[in-house]
Amino acid sequence: MTAGTPAGARHAAKLAALQPPPTGHGPDRFAMAVNCNPWSVDRAALNECAKDLDLIRALGVGTVRLGVSWDFMSQGSTLEPGKVAFTKALLDAARARGMKILFQVGMLAPVGAYQCPGVVNRPRKASPRLDFCDAVFSRYLSALMDIVLPYTADIELFNELNWGFSIDDPSYGDVNGIFGYIPRRETELYIEAKRVLDSKKRLGYNAVLHSQGISYFYNSAYPNAGWKPPDHAPFIQATDLLQALGNHTAAASSPLNAVIDVVDIHPYFKSDVYVTTVQAIITTLAALTPNRTKPLWITETNSGTDNTDAGMTSAFEQLKLLMSSNAVQKAFWFVVRNGDPANGEGDTYAIYDYHRNLIRPRLAAAIKAYTATVPVSERFLSGVYLTPVP
Repeated sequence: MTAGTPAGARHAAKLAALQPPPTGHGPDRFAMAVNCNPWSVDRAALNECAKDLDLIRALGVGTVRLGVSWDFMSQGSTLEPGKVAFTKALLDAARARGMKILFQVGMLAPVGAYQCPGVVNRPRKASPRLDFCDAVFSRYLSALMDIVLPYTADIELFNELNWGFSIDDPSYGDVNGIFGYIPRRETELYIEAKRVLDSKKRLGYNAVLHSQGISYFYNSAYPNAGWKPPDHAPFIQATDLLQALGNHTAAASSPLNAVIDVVDIHPYFKSDVYVTTVQAIITTLAALTPNRTKPLWITETNSGTDNTDAGMTSAFEQLKLLMSSNAVQKAFWFVVRNGDPANGEGDTYAIYDYHRNLIRPRLAAAIKAYTATVPVSERFLSGVYLTPVP
């Protein structure tokens, strides 16, 4: 049964009725990223992820950022049934706890996504390269949205695509190499993603397209303020990428204005420069948007350069200033716990260690005190939105 049939359309309408509204309005601004390890796709993995959701809920936080990588779900455009079931179970676990969800469409494309004419030096393993086949991407995203949209309206496309590439990755003749190709290709993908999401809107869903979480670790105007990329890694600064996506104008027809609903960024700066450095991107965004009302979300953040309990807490206090002034509409702390030892981060950014021992009590207390100022009814879903999605 497909949505193109009368029965399929009726089924989609029933699922759309279970979808919570977009979460970018109201006083509930603070959220948390989930970094559990789903790769075993079994009950043990689901239980571990659910325990992390419980840690987040105990902090009073009702919005979480969840996602899966393309290579986790598919080798092309056909989703793997077992992984679909696992992903739905994870989303239902958040839903049962009354949690609102930002869903991140993971950036790693499987090798099967590159099997079309014209792809240069096809990757031999999952890759962050953007030169995958458009038709495969569209089918994959459409199928994934059929799974995800009943749980949320907020979709973040990929993750930190302005760094992590190799300097010799294909640039398909762009005169600026990958520094020109990446923004151009991102724009193409946003346009296609918007087309897919608009097709879901016709079935009754809400659909809000977030830009990928722009890496804001470093700004050359503040060379000593934050985390710097490795020398060998090509890097497009967040402000430059926004300029490219906005065609360097405030025109309403630019992709930034016509296609992207919400801009997501990832600032990692210590507390004494936190607000100043984030303000640089706020200023850039305002100059590119005609009415200066483009929503801005911070979908990952922490101190980045001072990982002590005191340093993290100080960065959180600065984040509160941005939330209270409505400079950002939603901010996701990274991270409650690192459940994936293979990523090399260890407990560097975590509030709880791998074994769920509290290791940053000052930060946890500050978060609890802040979330308690927002009514529970604003932070958590209730009623029909707790119903499992069939």
